Amino acid sequence: MLNKYYERKENHYFRRLSQGSSMNRLHLICFCLLPGFLLGLLSCADASVSSLQQRDPDFNAEVSEAAFGPSEGPLVCIDEAHNNFHTAEGRYRSFADLLRKDGYRVGGFSSRFSEGTLSSCALLVIANALNANDGPETRAFPHPSPFTHPELDSLVAWIREGGSLLLLADHAPAPGAAGDLGALLGVAMFDGYARGPGEFPDLFERKTGTLVDHPISRGRTSEEQVESVATFAGQAFQLSQHFQPLLIFGEGSLAHFDISHNVPDVPRQEWPRFSVSGWAQGAAREWDSGRIVVLGEAAPTLCRLVRYPVWEDPPWSEQVRSAEAAPTLRPRPVNRLRT
Repeated sequence: MLNKYYERKENHYFRRLSQGSSMNRLHLICFCLLPGFLLGLLSCADASVSSLQQRDPDFNAEVSEAAFGPSEGPLVCIDEAHNNFHTAEGRYRSFADLLRKDGYRVGGFSSRFSEGTLSSCALLVIANALNANDGPETRAFPHPSPFTHPELDSLVAWIREGGSLLLLADHAPAPGAAGDLGALLGVAMFDGYARGPGEFPDLFERKTGTLVDHPISRGRTSEEQVESVATFAGQAFQLSQHFQPLLIFGEGSLAHFDISHNVPDVPRQEWPRFSVSGWAQGAAREWDSGRIVVLGEAAPTLCRLVRYPVWEDPPWSEQVRSAEAAPTLRPRPVNRLRT
């Protein structure tokens, strides 16, 4: 399927996004909820094919005014017990470094979820957890959950008692793997791929209503207010009445299932496609004493050097080709939000 790759230093789309005030632009957004805090906005890039991704070794997390003294903040646990594609010392190293510079303690979490193992965590990050039989490029259905029944029960109880969860589930197979957890939290995940109607990547903007006003996007001051967010494909999900949307797909947005590995004789043009206008790619809620943010795209917390593939076949070849390739980006934090 992938037959050509491009590497470039620059990209017209990112040059266009970078124009204007530094406090009013945001390429990607990271929501990390801690008790009493909404932390983190950083600019970075990602790709959806694992062989094309690597951590940016030159990333330098710049935090001008740390929330805590060195290693004096709450403990952020990054899940590594569920065949996660992103780990604290791997593809999430840049994210972990940023939090450490802000005073938070960060560590990989290699234990199964239970009342005892979760008790030390203030925030749990689950990013693209996968069943042991699946990988990030698995296409064949089904995409079973990596979480056991007791783990899900323990996780929900921990949240309601004051824990904070950042759940990231990118395009398939991640939504299928996280679907049961999403259902318990109050979101219905689409186990496929979702895109907006415009050129790649997708742009969510305050002025169009696709970036929703919320304490996370509003910030403490006008300088912290976020005006636009770009994401690099992923999934879409529907919200229950308990969630407040953060990122909403606009009119003309579509999603599809990749059924090529189950029904290989069906051409790409005939894969099932659906309208996801009005569906979310980011949302937040409180549950009793706990807080939850769900993102349907993993790039918001990643800072890496990538090469983007170009597909020859429709339906999205022109959208991908219009951006041609992700550039080599040097990420930098652009904002931090706290409430």
